Amino acid sequence: MPNEITRGIWFGLTGYILWGLSPIFWKALTKIDAFDVLSWRIICTYIFTVAAIVLLGKGKELRLVVSSRNGLLAGVICGVLIGFNWGMFVWAVDSNHVVDASLGYFMNPLMNVFLGVVILREKLRSVVWVSVCFAALGVLWLTFALGSFPWISVSLACSFALYGLIRKVAPAGPLTGLTIETSTVVLPALLFLLIRGNATDNLSISSGVTLLVLLSGIATGVPLLLFASSARRIPLSILGLLQYITPTLQLLLGIFAYGEAFDNTRFIGYAVIWSGLILFAIDSFFATRQQEDKSLRK
Repeated sequence: MPNEITRGIWFGLTGYILWGLSPIFWKALTKIDAFDVLSWRIICTYIFTVAAIVLLGKGKELRLVVSSRNGLLAGVICGVLIGFNWGMFVWAVDSNHVVDASLGYFMNPLMNVFLGVVILREKLRSVVWVSVCFAALGVLWLTFALGSFPWISVSLACSFALYGLIRKVAPAGPLTGLTIETSTVVLPALLFLLIRGNATDNLSISSGVTLLVLLSGIATGVPLLLFASSARRIPLSILGLLQYITPTLQLLLGIFAYGEAFDNTRFIGYAVIWSGLILFAIDSFFATRQQEDKSLRK
C-alpha cells in the first residue's frame, strides 16, 4: 500500500506539473489562430483516446457507456464544456492572459463547492462558506478596481467545475469519458477546419509547428490519465493539495516568463482569493483525514 501511495503521488505530481507548464506548449503554437489550434487539439486528442482504447482493451466499456442514455448524454454535455474550456485556455495563452487563466484554476475548487450547494444541495461547513465569500470578494475587487469583470478566469472556473460535476456522476471512466467527449466535438472541429480552408497552411508553417500540432492530443491526454491513475491511489486530502501546483506554475510563467501585468491591484484581489483557498485547503485536508480515520476504524 505505501508503494501504491508513493506511485500515486508521483503520478499526480507529474500530471499537475505538465498541466502547469502547458502554456509553454500552447505558446509555441501562436503562429496558428487559437480557434484552429482548438480544432487540431480536439481532433488529435480524439485520435489519441481511440488509440488508447484499442491498446488498453477498453472497447467493451466504451460500448456499454454509449449504449446507456445517461452515459451518452453526460458525454455530449461534457464534450461541449471541455471543448469550451480548452478553447478558452488556448485563446487566453495566445492573447497573453496566462495570469488570468491561472486565477480560473485557483478558483476552480471553490466553484466546485458553489455548484455543489446550488445544484446538489450540499451542506457546507462554516469555514467553507467563509472561503467562498473570500473568493467572491476577490472577484468583486478585481471587477471594480480594474474596471472589468475577470470573465476569462470565471469562464474557465465555471466550465471546468460544471464539467467536473457532470463527470462525477457520469458512469464512464476517465479514458472512456474523454473518448466520448472528444467524439462529440470532433466533427464540428473537422468542419471548422474545412470551412476555414487553411489546414494545409497550419501544417506548413514549419516542421516544429507541425510536430507540436500532432502531439497536441498526447499533451492533452497524458496529464489526464496521470491524474486518473493518481486519484485511484492516494487519499483525497493529498490530491486536493496537489491541485494547486497547476495554477501556481501558470501564474509564475505568466509573470516571469511572459511578462504579464501583475500590479498591486491584482495582487490584492488574488491575495483575498488565496486566503479563501488556504482556509478551504486546510479545512478539506483535516475533514478528509477524519473521514479516512473513521473508515479505517470500521
